[in-house]
Amino acid sequence: MSMYNHFRKEEYPFIERALELFGQVEDRQMMRLTDFLDPRQLFILQSLSSKAQGVIVSAFGGYEGAERVRAILHPAYIIPEEADFRLRLFEIKGNQNFVKLEHRDLMGALLHIGLKREKFGDILMGEEECQVVLADEVVNFVLAQVTHIHRVPVSLSELPFHECKPPVKTGSEKTVTVPSPRLDAIVGEACRLSRAKALLPIRAGKCKVNFKVVDDPSQTIKEGDMISLAGFGRFEVKELTGPTRSSRMRAVLFIYT
Repeated sequence: MSMYNHFRKEEYPFIERALELFGQVEDRQMMRLTDFLDPRQLFILQSLSSKAQGVIVSAFGGYEGAERVRAILHPAYIIPEEADFRLRLFEIKGNQNFVKLEHRDLMGALLHIGLKREKFGDILMGEEECQVVLADEVVNFVLAQVTHIHRVPVSLSELPFHECKPPVKTGSEKTVTVPSPRLDAIVGEACRLSRAKALLPIRAGKCKVNFKVVDDPSQTIKEGDMISLAGFGRFEVKELTGPTRSSRMRAVLFIYT
């Protein structure tokens, strides 16, 4: 069985590039640094590591538990240092008395200047401050281009990583009942869509389960799964029990805000 059978077709280019990097590390006994990866891409990279003899995957995103990270592929006898990941942390300051900046505002500002998503990591939103992790190679470009966000003049100042403020998970729990643990049933309840309306974005490839695009509405969902639907945010399945007396499943969801 080909290893490609375990992955989606749109993931093949990433897999091919990853295998190329593994080969370079194995043959030349050198370190190779990736761009920022999402959790799905990191999972693919780690699962491919067995294809290369003596090659290790180390990852860092600026703080423990970071969602987006840069990875270093390296020989087992080399231990990467934090500086090898080439990350920089910046605080974004602006007068928010009249306009409260949100995560999507910062994301939009960075993408609007032409920055690729793989060149910046997590955006950390606090009550008063905003922080972003950048790839070292794009820092000067970002400093020159990002002067306003959502009409708010802003300035960026660099911070050491020990001043990083990881986000506090915010949201609310929602308990629902569903006829089955199918993806379309749970998405419909979580996003307040009829099951028929939930089918359309799922089949259009706008739904991810554990950061992997899933277009099969009948996929079985399990406890711990992270689900996102474009335009509706993300939620986590905390509990899934049943069936109830009415032959339905009870699901406890954590809806992120």
